[in-house]
Amino acid sequence: MERFFDCVSSAVEDLLETHRLLPRKVRYVADIQKWMLSQATLALHFENTLDPTRPAITPSDLVRYFGKTPAASKNTVLAFLMEMRHYNLVEPIEVGDRRRRSFRATMESEALIRRYFDIHMRALDLLDNGPRYRLSSAEPKLLHHAQPKMTRLLFQRPEWWHPPETIATFVKSDAGSNIVHDLVSRVPKIALETDRLWIGPVSPTELSRRFHLSRTHAVRLFARARRDGLLGWQRNDNRGDCWIAPQLVHDYRFWQATKFAAISQAVHDVSVSVADFRTQLRME
Repeated sequence: MERFFDCVSSAVEDLLETHRLLPRKVRYVADIQKWMLSQATLALHFENTLDPTRPAITPSDLVRYFGKTPAASKNTVLAFLMEMRHYNLVEPIEVGDRRRRSFRATMESEALIRRYFDIHMRALDLLDNGPRYRLSSAEPKLLHHAQPKMTRLLFQRPEWWHPPETIATFVKSDAGSNIVHDLVSRVPKIALETDRLWIGPVSPTELSRRFHLSRTHAVRLFARARRDGLLGWQRNDNRGDCWIAPQLVHDYRFWQATKFAAISQAVHDVSVSVADFRTQLRME
């Protein structure tokens, strides 16, 4: 679609700015596993908020939520929840059975996911002049319905949670999503069809500082990407202008399109339900 570049560019700019402002919080969605754990946690929270008979956030229910999607072991899930609790993103719920560890998302956590959704709805509206962001602003609880729908839709799409190796090189690494967002955002809207897309100077050391990575981790990540032919520099010491492979850009944009399609469908489905509900109220 002609304006998809503008859509993705808008979202990336806002996501990277969010990371700059809230680095400690945003790290929970900075690689694909944490993204899945975070979104599933919020989906359980919203589903339980809307219907208390639905499961709350527990390690067992979170693992069960993934179904056949290979996301994380129960121990990994428990460690993730403990870390989220440490940073006040979830809080424990007192239940009769002390053996059952139940949690709910905090207001801070809800505010973060609302920011994430707003970023993507504003970006989607650039694509087709849609009313998603205005609707969400007018109906704040739309998020409670749409976020679980989006998460379940994406969990059904292996191309999202199991992306091509070009993307996996980055997004399976801590903060790697931010790196690939940054790199591809430097590619011009209209790029010449060549075997290398030149994007100007790129410093692994500077990016490691910006995204709060250890320099060792950043060097290792870029070395792997360079070995796989995904990027390179004019000089062997990572100096001079940097280039990235067109296949990386293609795969990244398709990967992002998968996400945007799920969000758009989720918001559309919920919006139709809201409209039907309003019509029913008027008829009554």
